[in-house]
Amino acid sequence: MKILFKKTALAFALSSLALGVHAQGTTAATERQPETPLTAPQAEAPQTTAQTEAVEIAAADAAEPAPVDPGMKLMEQIDEWKYGAGAGLTERADNSAIFMAEGIAFVKVTPDAADWADHRLMAYKEALMHAQAQFIEFEGISTRAETVSKLFEDKSQMPKFLPKELQSSSKLEEVLNKAVALAGGKLDEQLSELGINPDEFTAAPPEKRARLLENSISEQISTRARASLTGLMPVKTFEANDAQGRHAIAVIVVASDKMRQFVYDMKQSKGDLAPNPEKVGGPSLRERFNDNKTALIHEFGIRKMFDENGYPVLVSFGQAGTGYNGSDFNRQMNARKGAFLYAKGDAYANFAYLLNSVGNAELSTSRKSMDATDGVVRAERDSVVESEEQRIEMVKAINNEISARGSISDLPGTRQLIRWTAKHPLHGNEINGVVYVWHPVSEQNARDMRDFKPKRTEQVQIQERKATTGTSGVSQSRDLMSADDF
Repeated sequence: MKILFKKTALAFALSSLALGVHAQGTTAATERQPETPLTAPQAEAPQTTAQTEAVEIAAADAAEPAPVDPGMKLMEQIDEWKYGAGAGLTERADNSAIFMAEGIAFVKVTPDAADWADHRLMAYKEALMHAQAQFIEFEGISTRAETVSKLFEDKSQMPKFLPKELQSSSKLEEVLNKAVALAGGKLDEQLSELGINPDEFTAAPPEKRARLLENSISEQISTRARASLTGLMPVKTFEANDAQGRHAIAVIVVASDKMRQFVYDMKQSKGDLAPNPEKVGGPSLRERFNDNKTALIHEFGIRKMFDENGYPVLVSFGQAGTGYNGSDFNRQMNARKGAFLYAKGDAYANFAYLLNSVGNAELSTSRKSMDATDGVVRAERDSVVESEEQRIEMVKAINNEISARGSISDLPGTRQLIRWTAKHPLHGNEINGVVYVWHPVSEQNARDMRDFKPKRTEQVQIQERKATTGTSGVSQSRDLMSADDF
């Protein structure tokens, strides 16, 4: 809308300029003598300074990009996906066949920060938790609400000073005055350095306050929820940014009985899962992720997929920033090594959250609209001054806590598929990541290796040849193993 307005303003300015030029030309033609023949095209009237400035300002305004709100851009992306590629999930969610929700969070720093990549990852995790909280509350909430209307007025509550308190205050003030007098110019000099006028420096008089009147209404709401997050799957992530590098990330999660059943079957099957004939074919997992490392920058969380043979697999993405932008090679390599370890931990955590996790959501809010009058008394040098202070205010407080805890005690068959390093396409920040895969066949192989018990076999004697001496030649180790051994 703003861009359209700017273009309209530019067009209006140009139109005004054209009308001005046309009017000047018309006036010149009227003043021209009839007998004077037109032998050559008349020159256009020169633009005035005001017209030129108007055109330049309108052109600059029209060329200036409109401010971008990353949050609004994310919502637009989500809506496009819901009615495009994600239309099937949207329809099932609208029919209550599945649960679907989205969460949004903002990266707290700009890309010029060394640890921006890690802040970006934590923004994804925050967005995920906001989506998880919706699912936790969807499964059942406990809410307590209380509203209180209060009207209080008691003018007799005006505070007073006891004679003993006034005497004590006088003594204190006397001591302070003596200290100021003894310090003399030195104190004045120090106060001036602090930007305080020495003439205005006096000890604050003692003061008492009490509530004389209050007309208020307040409300407190507490909501709690707890639910299993097992089987809750992130299916899509979005990211948007403005020209200043401020990023926002959104994630969509889906929960269904079918996915929870798959998780249960997977944990009980010990890798004995049959392939899906309808999913056979296509590129391998390595081919799908190894061709475009930069695309992995935008992959977070865990997905259920199928390999080229139709087997169901879990693919977990982990990433972390290097956090070092210097030129020291050793520091760079150590930072990158640490980043891969963080990414590995991130990938393993995704399995724990999907396969066995519990979430808690607690929200407490309070609001209070208040019209209050306070009585105030101040002990001045020789008297006590009473006054009243009135104020109208809205007091608000909020506490929102979301937690998710996952754990797995035995998950054989997970392995690193690829490890990657890439520069962010917009800002150049280095990001390191890993892709870990759980495969049912890999679990069976891992269990076989873990349960392996060696058997006694007959030893075959190998007769070695005597090496010749005195001649040139080459040598190599024996081929003690073959491909069939693996």
